[in-house]
Amino acid sequence: MLKKALALALALIIIFPLLYAVSLSLFAPRDFNASPARFFPEKPMFENYMKAIGHSYFLRYTMNSLITALLASLIRTLIVLLSSYAFSFLHFRGKKAILFFLLLSAFIPQDSLLYENYVTAARLNLLNTYMGIIITSLFSATQLMMLMTAMKSLSKDTFDAARVDGANDITVLFHIIAPLTKSIIITIFLQSFIGVFNAYLWPLLVTNTAEMRTIQIGISLMGYQESGRMGPLFATLLLVLIPFVILTVATKKLIIKALADGLSY
Repeated sequence: MLKKALALALALIIIFPLLYAVSLSLFAPRDFNASPARFFPEKPMFENYMKAIGHSYFLRYTMNSLITALLASLIRTLIVLLSSYAFSFLHFRGKKAILFFLLLSAFIPQDSLLYENYVTAARLNLLNTYMGIIITSLFSATQLMMLMTAMKSLSKDTFDAARVDGANDITVLFHIIAPLTKSIIITIFLQSFIGVFNAYLWPLLVTNTAEMRTIQIGISLMGYQESGRMGPLFATLLLVLIPFVILTVATKKLIIKALADGLSY
């Protein structure tokens, strides 16, 4: 009984900010100045959501974020998948040294490389482009190690049988290893998507036109805070959460499986 009560209390603590944000998104301007403070609006203002969606740049900002997050996640997942297979099963000169330096990059703070990355992006004419926004998000040493650990835990008998049947590396990777590590791969994709979608500082540096801004930057550019229209601001924040809710619900079972598999490695 005590465990259930503690679990319920913890769940309420976690979900309360989200519920309060939903309530705030329906507030009228006078509700924010009410004394004492209100939890529920005097009269729900569903118009706040229409104002958020109707903003001239809301759809553009959101589309930019979705495109960059999806593109970066697909490329990063493919790079991590290919490199994990190479470092796990192939033999080539300098393998250990290359792997060492790749894993070492996980300990380098990304903010310390902002200047060098910006200069590189500028020299490659990638400013104000989707590729410029995602160029620093195409590899993760942490995800490489996670997928390598999963691959090395697989039984060798399946690979040996495939080799005997004449399967090449591409066949083994995409028809045998990828299905067996599907939950880990999808988790890597989701981690990448969330990270790129929520990125703020780097997209702010490499974009300087409204047409290329992402939604995380766009929220501060929509003018809600300056004008005191906090209801549409919270409505915008909740609308931005929709892609994450959809992804989480659609992949819930795979995420749980990935966590369970990770504990068993």
